[in-house]
Amino acid sequence: MERALRGISYKFFISFMAIAVLPLLSFAYWQNDPSNELMDAFKNNNAKGISAYFGQNVSLSIKNDSGHYSKFQAELMLSDFFRSNKTQDIKKVQQTNRNNSSFYIVYQLKASSGTYRLFFKFNHIDGESQITELRIE
Repeated sequence: MERALRGISYKFFISFMAIAVLPLLSFAYWQNDPSNELMDAFKNNNAKGISAYFGQNVSLSIKNDSGHYSKFQAELMLSDFFRSNKTQDIKKVQQTNRNNSSFYIVYQLKASSGTYRLFFKFNHIDGESQITELRIE
């Protein structure tokens, strides 16, 4: 009888842990998902909000101008882009699996001056997702 009770309490403990811990892990996973915050930053033409995800150096391409820039320089270039391209709508088109050391997010941006494809490449660096490449085409 005692052995049966230990088996039941063990199963109860495992079940309880699964019910209590899995949602917390799931929440932590989605907290680290930058896609919604990036969409909000683009909706608000907020270059600083986007640059918060930049690594120390970023490969940035805006229309036909491209190069490798510091975080600060890339933020200034995004600010310039927003001055002449006010966001009207943005939607996520594609996102790759985040289980790898890098992942990609693609958006479609409708701005006052036209429609653009936004390509973000992220790398996991020191436990954080950082933008290492941004293309606005």
